[in-house]
Amino acid sequence: MCRRAGGEDVAVEERRRHPRIPIAWPVRLWVDDELVVGRALDASPYGICVATAPTVDLKVGHSYRVSVLASGQDELNCLGRVRWVGERGAGLETDQILLVA
Repeated sequence: MCRRAGGEDVAVEERRRHPRIPIAWPVRLWVDDELVVGRALDASPYGICVATAPTVDLKVGHSYRVSVLASGQDELNCLGRVRWVGERGAGLETDQILLVA
């Protein structure tokens, strides 16, 4: 459920193929050959929500090199395609599976 500005509850259809799990993993992205450091807030096997500085210029539909430092796992290097961008970060669809427990 989401709440509209007037206080009315509105059902939102979930479009993700897999549920997201809250996490706190360090993430590095390369945007136009510049290293950007962020933090993953939640993840699914093929998706990750990354919090970044508001000045990072991620573009929907573009793919970027991503390095995920998941706790208890080896570093995962993959490509992440930007599915959405918000004020505090972005949602990325990864080309490799993320081991989310």
